[in-house]
Amino acid sequence: MQTTDGSDLEYDVLIIGGGPAGLSAALQLGRSLRSVLVCDNGEPRNGPATEAHGYLTRDGIPPEELRGLGREEVMKYGGELRDIKVTDVSRDTNGFISTLDSGETVTSRKVVLATGVRDDLPDTDGFEEFWGSGVHHCPYCHGYEVRGEPLGVMVTNQHMVDYAKLIYNLSEDLVVFTDGQDVFDEESRSMFVERGIGIEDEPITALNGSDGNLESISLADGRDVARHALFYPPPMEQHSELPEQLGLEVNQAGLVDATRSQRGMGFTSVEGLFIAGDASSGAPPSIPSAVSDGYAIGTTVNMELSKEDFEGGRQ
Repeated sequence: MQTTDGSDLEYDVLIIGGGPAGLSAALQLGRSLRSVLVCDNGEPRNGPATEAHGYLTRDGIPPEELRGLGREEVMKYGGELRDIKVTDVSRDTNGFISTLDSGETVTSRKVVLATGVRDDLPDTDGFEEFWGSGVHHCPYCHGYEVRGEPLGVMVTNQHMVDYAKLIYNLSEDLVVFTDGQDVFDEESRSMFVERGIGIEDEPITALNGSDGNLESISLADGRDVARHALFYPPPMEQHSELPEQLGLEVNQAGLVDATRSQRGMGFTSVEGLFIAGDASSGAPPSIPSAVSDGYAIGTTVNMELSKEDFEGGRQ
């Protein structure tokens, strides 16, 4: 809604990010009769993927279709959606003042950051090209579709060895690529070799294939190893500069630590500011987790607003 002079847009809650977490939070707030604005810059993390898996009743749905359905449901309860970037957020005595890249100003009592993360992909030739088609980060999201195929898993530090064991369940033809890194101790290397898993220690120079289909992985010694899919969980960084701008600390995993208290979930170190979805440490990075996280944080924000209204005597 607009103020009388038309200068500001006023809402109970501004949600920054229109992915599964942001839309899920908006749905709960809309159903609780809250005025909500969702701003999204149109750069979803799962944009390269053609299908989303593991979400009950929507398994295999294209991510863009899922977002479209979510937007329709949010609007059904009065939520507003803008395809626009929020460039600045600051606190004032009544809540928050946020600036859109259109120059408009939004005032809100609460802000939910559902801005997500960005995957930090290697510079290796072909890696970005096949990301989301022949190269995947999540075996739960994409493993079933490549089951039984010649698979690879890229393991570049000792903490990722257990991740490789997840891929072992998917195929009897598995090769671990260390990309030239010293990953395995003698014991763990022997365990993989004894189970018939190949280990390639040469640096990867290129990923090869066509039309989004991975066919082989080129190594520094000149060999090409035939693989139909490669799994790799890349490092993450915040997709938006807003968490840092607002003074939120990012942990070693690239996530903002969200706290849970008796009051609910998603609280940050800034009063009235909440964080949901992949950008936070509150839930694993997946659509079902993001939807669940958004639901919980939407209800938490509504509880905070309800208590303020009731205890403050707001009519």
